[in-house]
Amino acid sequence: MKKTVKKVVVFLQNPWSPVWAGKEWPRESWLQALQKSRSGQRLRVMERHLKKDIEVWYDNTSLVVGKTADSIFPPNLVHIENVIQEQRPDLVVACGKQAENALLGIFPRSLLIVPHPAHRLVTNSLYELAATWINYGLLGALALRQREGYVQHEVPSHEGYSTEWADTIQKTLEKWGGWSASA
Repeated sequence: MKKTVKKVVVFLQNPWSPVWAGKEWPRESWLQALQKSRSGQRLRVMERHLKKDIEVWYDNTSLVVGKTADSIFPPNLVHIENVIQEQRPDLVVACGKQAENALLGIFPRSLLIVPHPAHRLVTNSLYELAATWINYGLLGALALRQREGYVQHEVPSHEGYSTEWADTIQKTLEKWGGWSASA
């Protein structure tokens, strides 16, 4: 099934900064840091391939700011739900396992799951393919998994999972000639 996407919310894990650790990081300052980061570089690859009329809102599953890049904090489900209610996205992108696990239970109807953009093995091809799915306007949950030399499509299992959606993805992939982005 296809739908028009005008608004996308992209959730990362949690911010980190030795300067802002343990404090509230002002959004504009965080967005500037994100743009300069490895994650921001990869996210720009995706943005360059999106239709021009698609608006993207970046956020985190946790507002707690860590001191180092390997800082991990549990997702704040209330914050995630508030962002979704305020932004009213047509589609949500979950970057990384933490975002995937949190969002499958909250927003499974139109969810694209990708590896975290700073993951050392993820390729630009995967993020270009993510943009293709966003432009297509997927309904349901779809995960793009980086494999050695290709990107694998998976339909994650969760409550409310529909086999209809799996059939739709399969038909779409067949229509695209068994699409598999090479790494």
